[in-house]
Amino acid sequence: MRSTPATPTALGLAVSLALAFPTTSRAIEQTPSATDAGCNSFAWTVENERRWFAETDLRRVASGMRLSRIDRAVALQLLPTWSVAFFLPPAKTPRPDSFSGEVAFFGVPRPGLYQVSISGDASIDVFENGTRLAAVAETEARDCRSVRRSERFTLAPGDLVLVQISGALEPSIKVAFEEVAEGTGSAAQILMASRFAP
Repeated sequence: MRSTPATPTALGLAVSLALAFPTTSRAIEQTPSATDAGCNSFAWTVENERRWFAETDLRRVASGMRLSRIDRAVALQLLPTWSVAFFLPPAKTPRPDSFSGEVAFFGVPRPGLYQVSISGDASIDVFENGTRLAAVAETEARDCRSVRRSERFTLAPGDLVLVQISGALEPSIKVAFEEVAEGTGSAAQILMASRFAP
């Protein structure tokens, strides 16, 4: 039995249908992940951090490394918590079966408000010139896939800054460091605005 060749009209219809109804895998790929919907529940925007954390060439650094300057974001390779010699014990005691680490850099360019954000569930401690700093404000979202927590600190230029991460569930975590733009509110206003997602 001979097959009937497809007519130009039939071919055109098939192409139109393929364009109008892409394959399931492509449709899923183009649809924003439902788990990212919670990224809007932070007390301040983390869009820069989401974009940096998604970079395929994000710099990987070992725990304990000292950088001449902080990159906007790094992938920090952590160690088993039991093996880490902390500069000072974390403010929140980490689980012994978790992962922890630190990265240091030589000061900020100017005094002001800076935020540290991480991609996973963990605690953040920041030290400047050997002194533990209290966060001015903090916010987190448990249903944001790319960023989990962000904290803000007031820093002065010239001093060594140590960012200590503890209690992570995975042996690697992405860490972003960003100066808070002027005009985003005073420290008191930011503190009042910060919140934890339910």
